[in-house]
Amino acid sequence: MTPTLIELWIGNTFWCIIFAASGVWFCENKIAYLLGVTFGWLASLGLTFYMARSIRLLVDDLDEGRGDRRIRSSSLIRLLIAGAVIAIACVVPFLNPIGTFLGIFSTKLAAYCNPIIHRITKSISPYFADKEYPEEELTEETPEALEAKEPETENESESDHTAESEATSDSEE
Repeated sequence: MTPTLIELWIGNTFWCIIFAASGVWFCENKIAYLLGVTFGWLASLGLTFYMARSIRLLVDDLDEGRGDRRIRSSSLIRLLIAGAVIAIACVVPFLNPIGTFLGIFSTKLAAYCNPIIHRITKSISPYFADKEYPEEELTEETPEALEAKEPETENESESDHTAESEATSDSEE
């Protein structure tokens, strides 16, 4: 599990608590609403895990042709699962579909609030601290290194020609 996934789960939990606490005041069947939010929250945790897994597989594979198709299919599967969860909440009498939708929707709000959550978690635990990555050294294989090296070789060849011409003129004298 990555720190970003845990931060998204924290955001999901936070927003589901807000939805559960605020919605209880407005619903007739409070238990069904709370169960709906809980059902949606559990679904959102699973969908977020599946999204993180799909992204990790895509990054590890790095095949351009299959990557686009894989991410689209992953997104479609998540959408179908979310639709099935809401459909189940519509059929089952002790689940409130609106609470379920809000539980699933908490993923979107958690993603928007992730920079704030990241700052808070980073100040609490070093596990969430930003990782410092060293800058890549320029090697001969990178285009930047080749561009940087080309002027040096031109300058060296110009100085070689100048040295040769000076040596020739000295020998002529």
